[in-house]
Amino acid sequence: MKKWKATVLLTIVLVITAILTAMAFARFPIGTKDFNGFLGAIETDYDLSGGTAYTLTLDKDNTEDVEDVSEVINTLKYRLDLLGYENYSVKAIKNVDDAVKDYDIRIETRGNVNKYGEIDKTALAQDIAVAAAYGELTFYGGTSENPTEKVLTAGKAVSDASYGGATTNGSETYYIINITFSDYGYNELKTLIGNGTYYLRIDVGEKSLTGTAGLSISASTFSKNYTLTTTAGEAAARQFALQIKTGGLAYKYNVSDGADVSSPLGTSIELKSILVIAALTVAAIVAMFVLDKKFGVVYCLSTVLFVDLFLFMLIAIPGIKVSFGGVIGFALAVILTFDGYIITSKRIKEEFARGKTVKSAVRTGFMRSLAPIAGTAGIAIVGALILFALAGGSVKNFAVIFAIGAGVSVVTTLLFVRMFCALILPLAEYKESFFGLKRIDVAGEKGEQI
Repeated sequence: MKKWKATVLLTIVLVITAILTAMAFARFPIGTKDFNGFLGAIETDYDLSGGTAYTLTLDKDNTEDVEDVSEVINTLKYRLDLLGYENYSVKAIKNVDDAVKDYDIRIETRGNVNKYGEIDKTALAQDIAVAAAYGELTFYGGTSENPTEKVLTAGKAVSDASYGGATTNGSETYYIINITFSDYGYNELKTLIGNGTYYLRIDVGEKSLTGTAGLSISASTFSKNYTLTTTAGEAAARQFALQIKTGGLAYKYNVSDGADVSSPLGTSIELKSILVIAALTVAAIVAMFVLDKKFGVVYCLSTVLFVDLFLFMLIAIPGIKVSFGGVIGFALAVILTFDGYIITSKRIKEEFARGKTVKSAVRTGFMRSLAPIAGTAGIAIVGALILFALAGGSVKNFAVIFAIGAGVSVVTTLLFVRMFCALILPLAEYKESFFGLKRIDVAGEKGEQI
């Protein structure tokens, strides 16, 4: 490539890079609103930014002490998992009043960001109320309306339940609950139904989902997947579905108003995490300048685009909320990227040491680095996907962020580095000093000059 052409293209790329970097980090007003950069738009989780705390206090109507508070906590955690919360704290707290034997339960987590870029505390409060909903699942059945005989074992009868959205019939809106009966529940009901008409009543706590008369079902209409509707509203339908799937909370708790809490990892942990990643990135760039002399500028510019693209992906992919596990994933993605730089640099030096010209060594070095870089990133992504499937909480968040970072790393080392190399080397006139290259035997055993 001719120098003037390389100069023009490099100038264009540098201007685009500068704009992207400004969009990633700078904050500036746009009309009546402020642009906070990609970094400011990234949604962080409870362990980095703090969240909202709710205290569950045992209702005075309970006549018995809680026998196993761990079971209550496990049910609450299971429900929060099903509601999509990955990072939270649920713990029992002894009441300061010695006369009170039972524990309070404290839930801390962070809500989702609404369309205005603010934490939706109303939706969070509704989810906490759903998670703490009281009422056990009970089935009643009989051959006539208003059945009162208990049938099925509630904990074994249903294998799944979910909220199915809303439907409108005239002026009335109905909210759908999908129930999947277990093999036990399905076979037991088929036997009870027989060849006639059977009435099935489903209650959750003190509320009947089917009405006291029950549902009229027959052998020809009954299946493992059953659909119920309620007019109680979306929040109630989601609550019913969760209670049906997870089993009833055996004790009734009152939920306090939410109170803001800081990160459990300490103050300013979000800022400290950013500074650690920035320090790691700068240290790696400095190391590349030490190893590759002036050629380190190629890796430096590539790293700027790597960070810009990584931050953009974290806000472009919906549903991503960065936790401390995600910070570790980001840091490992940076390390993976610089491992790719080292592989590329080593291959170029090996080709030059074998007697090739700088231009030929660069071209062949890139070709030889393709397989190991892509292979390493592929293994990293597969490992992250396995973690995502098997783990939860911060480990799951680590897997997501690291998988994204591994993908961006491949683009950086195989595309950005090559692009900057193609634009800068003609300006450096392919001089050996730009690379710090020497004609030394790559085997290194004899140290002979070639």
